[in-house]
Amino acid sequence: MSNYDDRVFEAFLEEGIISSVEGIVKSGKEAMVFRCEPGPCVTVPSVAVKVYKDIEERSFRNMAGYLDGRIGRTIRKRRDILHVFSDAASMQGCWVEAEFGALSELSQAGLPVPRPYLRTGKAMAMELIEEDGEVAAQLVHADLPKDALPDLYAGLVESVIDMLRLDLIHGDLSPYKILVRDGRLVMIDFPQAIDARYHSQAEAMFARDLGNVSRWFEKAGVPAAAGHEGVAREAWALYERNRL
Repeated sequence: MSNYDDRVFEAFLEEGIISSVEGIVKSGKEAMVFRCEPGPCVTVPSVAVKVYKDIEERSFRNMAGYLDGRIGRTIRKRRDILHVFSDAASMQGCWVEAEFGALSELSQAGLPVPRPYLRTGKAMAMELIEEDGEVAAQLVHADLPKDALPDLYAGLVESVIDMLRLDLIHGDLSPYKILVRDGRLVMIDFPQAIDARYHSQAEAMFARDLGNVSRWFEKAGVPAAAGHEGVAREAWALYERNRL
């Protein structure tokens, strides 16, 4: 089925999150995503199990930069930070914890993200975003009516700002990291999510996320998207004053 030991799925099978592994949905630089049949403890049509690649295989160019913004949220003590940098298994767990924690917080707050179910040190199980039995299309490839785009854009900007209210920034948002299900947008792939309170480049990353998606909508004919720089500045100024 894959290069992974099947034991990576054992916890999800034992906890009733999945009942079987059907195949690979996506193979990326940092992880592989598997489509799984749901177990008795979940009610969605399909479950995604995201299995993170070993540290040696991953493509992060700057480990220190990656941990910038996660230290305050997931790693509390200096000795724990040193341990993460010195131990591959602990660093692997940090990647999983960062994404699982972000999805848990965002899902509980009602934001449009996959619902997470369970994590281990190497993988996590979550809702698979589907439409008509197929994995939902990425925004960049979705066939959407033009008259729906302004409302979709407004809703996406609201979601990105709502994330900031929770001190979270996606860190790598783009039309490729947004799926379309039933005419609604769902943000995915949060391993690089950062804590806006601690990351040294938080404002720039927030503006970059908003700019990446706004430029796509602007090219698609949404006039409001042209003002994304002003929206980002205003939102950040309110955030800094605790008035967002």
